[in-house]
Amino acid sequence: MKILIVHAHHEPKSFSSALARRAETAFQAQGHSVDFADLYAEHFNPVSERRNFSTVKDPQYLKQQTEEAYATEVGGFAPDLEKEIRRLESCDLLIFSYPLWWFGMPAILKGWVDRVFAAGRIYGGPKIYEGGLGQSRRRALVLMTTGGGPDAYGGFGVNPSLSNVLAPVQHGVFWFNGFLPLAPFVAWSPVRITPEERAKYLDSLSERLRTTESEPPLVLPPLADFPGWGKDTKKRFMVTATRPKPMDEIFKSHIPAEQAHLAEWRRLGLLLEFHMMPPQAEPWRAFLLFRETDATAVQKHLATLPLAPWLEFEITELAQV
Repeated sequence: MKILIVHAHHEPKSFSSALARRAETAFQAQGHSVDFADLYAEHFNPVSERRNFSTVKDPQYLKQQTEEAYATEVGGFAPDLEKEIRRLESCDLLIFSYPLWWFGMPAILKGWVDRVFAAGRIYGGPKIYEGGLGQSRRRALVLMTTGGGPDAYGGFGVNPSLSNVLAPVQHGVFWFNGFLPLAPFVAWSPVRITPEERAKYLDSLSERLRTTESEPPLVLPPLADFPGWGKDTKKRFMVTATRPKPMDEIFKSHIPAEQAHLAEWRRLGLLLEFHMMPPQAEPWRAFLLFRETDATAVQKHLATLPLAPWLEFEITELAQV
């Protein structure tokens, strides 16, 4: 497997850099080929301008997509950019390694995306989503450090949820170009933890990367479900779950399996949202938002829940607005 690690941290001794280098050595130990693009060390210029090209389509007006499409036709990318594009085109696994800055990528990495993912060459026309460069076969992973802790990004914290923060990368860069996004590897607040805890993160990363080739990716909606780029052909269903039977020990023993079930539905893109009242609440309710073809399909999913014998479900189709 050919792996491209695009690393964006200016300090080689940072924990972000330590994670990236651990990923490099872990993959090399497995016999994989690793291309390590250290953007700061390589002095990558993130600014898009005419220097991207050795050709000119319109000397009067610089429209980047027009010039990229023309450069694609005539082989007109500047040598430094051509090198980066070929790095991207040749990889089987793409890793973005960076510290979370202002809820996004550092500017140098965003600039790498802006310049390297060129219209015509990398994306455009049929070459998007499942038809993109990744062709639903190549994979992509975010390897990230944060300043805040997991509670701050958990949905009830002061910051946006982690899924919202990463959507521009996971959906907007990876999946838009046909790369299957893997669940991110996040080292929470490494500056605020002990050396022993940081060492555990490094070991955990090594262990995680042993199964990258077989790890089930996140499933995001294919372009085929949106004819003419219009509304989704799949519908939305709100499920209200109630618990007419009291909790007993058997019920409690099934909770871990229930949580695993819900997590798998999220990975598959079936379950878009899940909210529930505190377990001890009476009456108790939970609310599940599904993306599915019809209510019958939703009902079949619900019947597979380990706690289904204790629950009752009301399924409501939501309007597309």
